[in-house]
Amino acid sequence: MLRQGSHRALQSFCYKLGLFVSRHPVFFLTVPAVLTIIFGFSLLSRFQSERDLETLVAPSHSLAKIERSLATSLFPLEQSKSQLYSDLHTPGRYGRGILLSKPGGNILHQADVILQIHRAVLEMKVNYKGYNYTFSHLCVLRNQDKKCVLDDIISVLEDLRQAALSNKTTARVQVSYPNTKLKDGRSSFIGHQLGGVMEVPNSKDQRVKSARAIQITYYLQTYGSLAQDVIGERWESEFCKLMHKLQLDYQDLQLYSLASFSLGKDFHKTSILARGKILVSLMLILLTATLSSSMKDCLRGKPFLGLLGVLTICISSVTAAGIFFITDGKYNSTLLGIPFFAMGNYLSSK
Repeated sequence: MLRQGSHRALQSFCYKLGLFVSRHPVFFLTVPAVLTIIFGFSLLSRFQSERDLETLVAPSHSLAKIERSLATSLFPLEQSKSQLYSDLHTPGRYGRGILLSKPGGNILHQADVILQIHRAVLEMKVNYKGYNYTFSHLCVLRNQDKKCVLDDIISVLEDLRQAALSNKTTARVQVSYPNTKLKDGRSSFIGHQLGGVMEVPNSKDQRVKSARAIQITYYLQTYGSLAQDVIGERWESEFCKLMHKLQLDYQDLQLYSLASFSLGKDFHKTSILARGKILVSLMLILLTATLSSSMKDCLRGKPFLGLLGVLTICISSVTAAGIFFITDGKYNSTLLGIPFFAMGNYLSSK
């Protein structure tokens, strides 16, 4: 009885609703169209590409964000003692170059070549509003002497080059791993700057016999200003282009470049890779909607009704996206397939 009563009530409500809609066709055609146009324009005007990789892939309450915030507060960039960032994270904008020697080679024997690449990076210029900026204008400065913060592996390479120029063997410049002693007496951790390390057998001070890779990071200032961020982004882009260009000049080394936007750029490329699959899914949904609404009897078949249903879902998705952006919501390309799953689930249940 309850089921039959609810069925009759629902049937009566749907009949009256359909009758009301049929008697006011202009209203129910124009109002949704106007709302779709309004929210569609708000979607286009408010859409901005999110560049923070943490925001894209990590929820606000994730342990990774909590741990990174803790690392930032406990291990800040120490400028007073010429030390670098915490090994746990890389804050702000930066350009990172990874130099790899051929298999079996020792990259420490190519100190002069690496320093030439390093000088090319330091002399690289980016133009902004008629002014040329180099790394010295953008770099993070040490507190005591206001010089750029550089990786200590640069000092090690300069010592190796000076030893080679003075006809000394590189073995006399002792490089230890992961901690090494610099010429000024400081002990520096280079475990994240020297890779593929082979140590001298039975060495008590962990002296390096050979290494295959060197990683150099160039840290840029982040003051939060829009102009500084634009210049920093241009410098990062030019840095990646320069490393690609230098690869043609130095065939004995393999050069790889990374920047603060590299992971975010790769993440946004996933939407391009998924574009073909999304278009195919849309065509399959349109075909399924058309066939499911068609019948052998041409008078009773309503294929355009199925297409209209899909169009209605697309319009509602645009309207929902506009409302989403007006309420300051965050959206990324991984959510793009949700309407297709919803439509597919609806069609499979019919």
